[in-house]
Amino acid sequence: MDALASRSGAMETILTNPDQLAEYTDRFFTEVVPVDIDEPVAQGQPQAYQPSYDMPAPPANAGGSVQGVNPQNQWEAFSEVMNRSPENAWRYLQGMGPDALRSKLLFMEGA
Repeated sequence: MDALASRSGAMETILTNPDQLAEYTDRFFTEVVPVDIDEPVAQGQPQAYQPSYDMPAPPANAGGSVQGVNPQNQWEAFSEVMNRSPENAWRYLQGMGPDALRSKLLFMEGA
């Protein structure tokens, strides 16, 4: 246990003291893992970058916009949700499309 506590204390000191962390990092990369800069590193043939476009399709209503839904109907439904359970109204707002929010904000700007 004493050895573990000692090691833990040393690691904490290294990670919290910037001077010791810099010294440890410098020593690690110069003494522990020496790299000769003049000597070229043996590498195989460089591989050409091959782009991969294998991405899953987004969900049907990605972005929350629903095609063909009247924003006024969405706000009326939101009003009903607020009357029934106001603590869950944010969930309804989260599912509203940007057009519904935009129409409400534009309406409010003119007022």
